[in-house]
Amino acid sequence: MNKWKIAFFVLVVALILGAVWLVNMISTESESYELAERAAATSGGELRVQTTKSDFEALANKYIQEAVENQPIPLELTVDNQIALVSELTVFTLTIPVQMYFDPIVKEDGNIQLKQDKVDIGQLSIPPEQVLKLLRDSIDLPTWMVVSPADESVFIDLGGLPIDGDFDIRAEKIDLENDEIILSVTVPTTN
Repeated sequence: MNKWKIAFFVLVVALILGAVWLVNMISTESESYELAERAAATSGGELRVQTTKSDFEALANKYIQEAVENQPIPLELTVDNQIALVSELTVFTLTIPVQMYFDPIVKEDGNIQLKQDKVDIGQLSIPPEQVLKLLRDSIDLPTWMVVSPADESVFIDLGGLPIDGDFDIRAEKIDLENDEIILSVTVPTTN
């Protein structure tokens, strides 16, 4: 056999293995992750911080970039009338933009649940659960960001943010339509 036939068959085998791997990654059962119970608020002085979408976006991206700085896949959060996680997937040297849109829900414990609304992956139609599973498995996300493909949600544990000091941060209100985001920050008192 000449070298071109061998190269052709090697390429065909590589493409088949790549397709099998991709189908396996997308179709395997996703695990369910639970967010740990949050402790009661720290005692101390409480501040209410009202911020805008653009300030919240900048702050969130600062923490995300610090947490995923050495990851092969970029991840960015944008805030408009919905919260979007923007990333990209590389498949066979082809870069495909990924945008996941979420509606924020403030939980009773002050954490934030991002409930997935829709997904844009180039021209592909992939179920949201599979996209979240791929995100969770492709990027080593920070411990305060829990992806739950089964719930089609991303949970943001504000108590787990790496903040200097013993501050306790809780979300009180997120109203993106009126550009109003209110956080409660408890500053511990020293005895």
